[in-house]
Amino acid sequence: MFTFIAQSEVSMKKHLKISLAVLLSFVIIAIGYTIYIYRAMEKTAEEMQITFEETEKKETAETGEIERSLTFLLLGIGDRPKIGDPGRADSIIVVSLNPAVKNALMFNIPRDSRVEIVGKDKMDKINHAYAYGGTEMMKKTVERFLNHSIDYVVQTNMEGLTQLVDVFGGIEVVNDFAFNQMDQYGRKKHHYDKGQIQLDGERALHYTRMRKSDPKGDLGRNERQRQVLTILLQKTASLSSVFKIEEILNIMGKNIKTNISFEEMKSFFLQFKKDWNDYQIESLEITGSNQMIQGIYYYHVSEEERDLVSAQLKEHAAAE
Repeated sequence: MFTFIAQSEVSMKKHLKISLAVLLSFVIIAIGYTIYIYRAMEKTAEEMQITFEETEKKETAETGEIERSLTFLLLGIGDRPKIGDPGRADSIIVVSLNPAVKNALMFNIPRDSRVEIVGKDKMDKINHAYAYGGTEMMKKTVERFLNHSIDYVVQTNMEGLTQLVDVFGGIEVVNDFAFNQMDQYGRKKHHYDKGQIQLDGERALHYTRMRKSDPKGDLGRNERQRQVLTILLQKTASLSSVFKIEEILNIMGKNIKTNISFEEMKSFFLQFKKDWNDYQIESLEITGSNQMIQGIYYYHVSEEERDLVSAQLKEHAAAE
């Protein structure tokens, strides 16, 4: 009997050692994977980096938390079939984040808005600023238009949007009315039913591009763009995105450019992952009128409307 007990104790100790060894192995693997992901994130951040002249960005607190409001410019760059054409900023979204009141203000600048292109000394459609001088000219032109500084720019091409939606297994949106939309080559027709619908990457792209069948035109398209962006932000902040991190990093490295540093990315991710569900998202529309000048269509935004939007942006940033 004593021999049996002694053998059992030895057996238990052996199993305990094996269990501890297995547990330790998993811990080592987890640490190794964390280090790998960390380095992969750092490498991706380096690939995404762009810099601007005379840029003063707001500092985060010593704790790494954001204590002041920040303004982001989100640019969706449309591909052009012509070789050598840098494309246009087909989507121009401004987001003001105010952590003091847990509030986000999001609005589109209509891409056909006739504005002064900074650095070209001419009036033209605002989305042409990207074709003339890239991201920096686009940023300066938006700042002049809004009379408000931009802290960060996040620029992506449309292929990046398509891939990101697919990584998350598609998205669900509530569509206000049924419509058809052709692809950019006029070959494939996509049908969108009214109500809650499921979109893969390609269908999400054309969903955000449609304007001709929308009674609100550009304003309706702007609403769909903000709708898809909000859903992607929510998915990125969710726990499920952790398991997609490698795919997301690969997509970001190839398709996104930004002046957000790696350290800032970490601070933003940690804070908004914790607080994003508490944020209220508000939107506004920049109203204007259609205008034809020498046979070219523009969207005319009055000085009064620009002043109003600028004042709302400043008020949101200063709220406590």
